[in-house]
Amino acid sequence: MAGLALLALFVYGDRSAQVLDARILAEFVAAPDGGGEAVARVVRSLGDLPVMLALLAIACAIGVARGRPRSAVAALAVVAGANLTTQMLKLLFSHPRVRAVLGADQLAWDGFPSGHVTAVMSTAIAFAFVVPDRLRRFVAVVGACLVAGVAWAVLALGVHYPSDVLGGVLVTAGWGFAVLAVLRLSEAGTASPLSRPAPLPSR
Repeated sequence: MAGLALLALFVYGDRSAQVLDARILAEFVAAPDGGGEAVARVVRSLGDLPVMLALLAIACAIGVARGRPRSAVAALAVVAGANLTTQMLKLLFSHPRVRAVLGADQLAWDGFPSGHVTAVMSTAIAFAFVVPDRLRRFVAVVGACLVAGVAWAVLALGVHYPSDVLGGVLVTAGWGFAVLAVLRLSEAGTASPLSRPAPLPSR
């Protein structure tokens, strides 16, 4: 969260950071009506709300089916918390921030942080919470690839700045680590001898 606050401070208050943001974006934007734009639209759809809700339902079902309801709750908490936080931040930072740089050529900007990146990354973390340990590394690799793909897509379509993408990653990482800490504390408390009933005295 400290990293997110620092990022917002730079991209909203520092002109050199704004110029860098715009220059990096210019390297990614796909040509209108080109093949790259069509591919980017398909990839970006992985972060749409219906897709996110469907994948979240599958993740929660896996957690319940494995007899790990706490993991299912953790998955739900990460997705809900990260995406609600991102939407609130979008409202807070809804004003253009590179007007001095781009002037009348302000992009069709979709807000800071990126909602699509948040959606995909939070869903990937949700699956990491509920799958067996032997599959967690595979889920992490697939999730990272999907996040990278959606990040490229929103840049190629010109609807987000690179800082928006990084902001979405930071929001989701913050929620992921916070929920993981709570889950581990909860499991440690359950496993603690102090939390177990005292054995009955033998006769």
